[in-house]
Amino acid sequence: MKKILIFLCSILLFSCQEQVVELDIPGHTPFLVVNGILDTDTIMFLHVSNSIGSFQQGEINSISDADVLLYENNNLIGEMTVDYNNQDSIYILEETGFWWGANQIKPIYYYSYDALPQAGSTYSVEVSHPDFETAYSQTTVPNEIELAELEIIDNSDQSEAYSSTLNLSFFDDPNTNNYYRISLFRNTQYEDDNGELVRKEYPLELFSNDPSFSQGIPWDGYSFSGRRVFFSDDLFNGTQKEISFDFDYKIDYETKDTILLQLTSFSEEAFNYYNSMENNNDRFFSDIGTEPVPIFTNVENGAGVFASGNSVYFQVLP
Repeated sequence: MKKILIFLCSILLFSCQEQVVELDIPGHTPFLVVNGILDTDTIMFLHVSNSIGSFQQGEINSISDADVLLYENNNLIGEMTVDYNNQDSIYILEETGFWWGANQIKPIYYYSYDALPQAGSTYSVEVSHPDFETAYSQTTVPNEIELAELEIIDNSDQSEAYSSTLNLSFFDDPNTNNYYRISLFRNTQYEDDNGELVRKEYPLELFSNDPSFSQGIPWDGYSFSGRRVFFSDDLFNGTQKEISFDFDYKIDYETKDTILLQLTSFSEEAFNYYNSMENNNDRFFSDIGTEPVPIFTNVENGAGVFASGNSVYFQVLP
């Protein structure tokens, strides 16, 4: 028996051969990538770049010489131009992996139009460039959220795990499909070692068991935890929605901290885009790879997202 087993193992070992499989990978025709999220509290702007194929060598560049026409309710209102006073930078890393060892720094340009988008209006863009097919997209800005109730509860003297609870409610429009985002920010200020006043703003971690929240990471007995939550009105369409969050912040009215609640009503394409981004970030990683999550796009003849939101801010503290 032992000899038979050794013989079989030898057959399996020496029968393994290296085989080269040639794949017929289709070519990639570059197209425009247009990204812009309009919000009623900010002038309109977007970014334009190019695509590259998955198996191609090349760079994604910020395009600054495209023609970008902006329409409001199907009427041309003007051309979006590059704002050279408002640009970011991208660091090209080849060896160190750290930004200070970047071999090259490239600018990221934004096209802007000096006007605030209006709730209920439909905006569309037409982006053209001689090297690419003309790209199109449009979005309708949603209406503002009507807040009904807002209160904060101090749990620091109780046995609760987190120091504070935020309760809020708002009215959902029954005539449309609605999509929302909620964030909570802490604004604080202090003097540094040189006596200079330093102001900082950062998001607070939220915890909830609301059934409308399908994303986020379960943590410490909560079905949702995260710094922002995206959700739709599928479970409460046309009703007054009540939501409760716990968060780790000790209320102290003697400090100069300000707590701000941001409520955003999103267009459907904005929700689908952010939802796909959150699903991509929350996906499971393993040593053998992970299932890719496609990122939503609503750009015709291109990629990216052109969407809109309507954000309102409410002061929770003081």
